[in-house]
Amino acid sequence: MLDKSLIGRESEPVLHEVEKGAIRRFADALGDPNPIYTDEAAARAAGFSGLVAPPTFPVALAMNERFRHALDLGTRSLLQSEQQLEYGRPIVAGDRITVVSRVADVQERAGASGPMDILVLEDEGRDPQGALVFRARATFVLRR
Repeated sequence: MLDKSLIGRESEPVLHEVEKGAIRRFADALGDPNPIYTDEAAARAAGFSGLVAPPTFPVALAMNERFRHALDLGTRSLLQSEQQLEYGRPIVAGDRITVVSRVADVQERAGASGPMDILVLEDEGRDPQGALVFRARATFVLRR
């Protein structure tokens, strides 16, 4: 079982500078044709200061592999079972967002093939003034 002492453990802050190209590539990968993701004039006409990131873009900012590796999860199978996103405001090109990851919960559950560990990670992205831009919560299932 995962050690419950992991709960509350936090990563070092990671600064992300949101670039136009990253937003365009993310929207293209999604196949989303909304012009506010790719056309600066359309984004400005919609009232934004620049290109707007698609709603699931925080997932790209929340991938802190160094932190996950530091949790020493071993080589067990890892499956993401749930993802929740909360927004303080839209993400736009030019944003500087500092992300901190944290272990929110560790549980054990019975599964069809035996006990499983459940790991819940939360990522918070804040702007330079400290205001919340997004909060992402991901639930992972780890088979033993």
